[in-house]
Amino acid sequence: MHAFGWCANCHAPSLTRRQLLRGLAAGAAAALLPRPAWAFTIINPSQEEEIGRNAHKEILDRFGPLDSPSLQAFVAQVGQRLVEEAEYTGFEYRFTALDAPEINAFALPGGFIYVTRGLLSAANNEAELASVVGHEIGHVTSHHAAKQLTRAFGLQFLTLGLIALSPGGREHAGKWATLSTELFSRILLGYGREAELESDEKGIRYAFRAGYDARQMVNFFRVLQLKARLAGVAYHAFSATHPDTIERIDRARVLAEVIGSAPAAELRVGADEYKARLEGLPYGEQGSGKRLRIHTVAPGETLVTIVRQAYGSEARAYEVALLNGLRREDAPLVAGQRVKLVVEGPPGRSLRLEPEPAEADR
Repeated sequence: MHAFGWCANCHAPSLTRRQLLRGLAAGAAAALLPRPAWAFTIINPSQEEEIGRNAHKEILDRFGPLDSPSLQAFVAQVGQRLVEEAEYTGFEYRFTALDAPEINAFALPGGFIYVTRGLLSAANNEAELASVVGHEIGHVTSHHAAKQLTRAFGLQFLTLGLIALSPGGREHAGKWATLSTELFSRILLGYGREAELESDEKGIRYAFRAGYDARQMVNFFRVLQLKARLAGVAYHAFSATHPDTIERIDRARVLAEVIGSAPAAELRVGADEYKARLEGLPYGEQGSGKRLRIHTVAPGETLVTIVRQAYGSEARAYEVALLNGLRREDAPLVAGQRVKLVVEGPPGRSLRLEPEPAEADR
């Protein structure tokens, strides 16, 4: 008997080419699903939440919150929309944008989730941001931090965990430092290959369920990978899966194609609305004076002409293309589309495009 009923003499209903390819993709996706990461923990949810609450204070001291109420509210809005589609944990999720230039996002135990200013600048639409935040929610629902701490400390956590609930005492400071050092190394560097792949899959599912086009995650990963090659600085989740970044992107692409059942036109991307929110956002290292300027494309403009007008030459066209998630300087633009540019301008002063200094003036 023919498995797919393609022969003329078979009585079973035949499959269309589209159905066959989708079935094969589903089988491939099942093979690509990661094994659940380290599945044992002795830390209960209430301890997770207390550890996260105590560590949250240190995160804010280390990085500082982004001074933008509108972006803070937006990140929380996207996050809560995703939480509604995630497995129930009983945690009260808190979403915070940090004033840090690195491209990063991470989660503490108990539902404390962070995205950096650098990541907000690197993303080019709401769906990309949602996929990343969904990935971090996946770490929380999978209890990856608790499992990692259990793996690192084993039964020692029965003592250390109780200490973590009240780390302020002088006699507990050293043990809390030990615990927090391990915790921060995990959240900043990633939880390991299987955990990152598991969270990729969950993030894609949450994003699709929330109405986002999670296929945007793949393009975001590709652009970040290219930026990492050029600058030598990688998104932490890539570091955790090195050297399997290409394989990971391929997995995400297949999963997104299989999990996403709704037509792309019905799913939210939100590119121009997202970029509009970034107007004036500080860019790069603190104190550099660099900020994002959002340019609305006029009829007939190309990326090259925009760059020439903004900086006085075409030399930065590829840099601007990557900033906007485009892999080519000649990528087509449409009137009304928004484009991110990096401009010089101290806080409190109106931003304007500054031409790049002439070679003789440097």
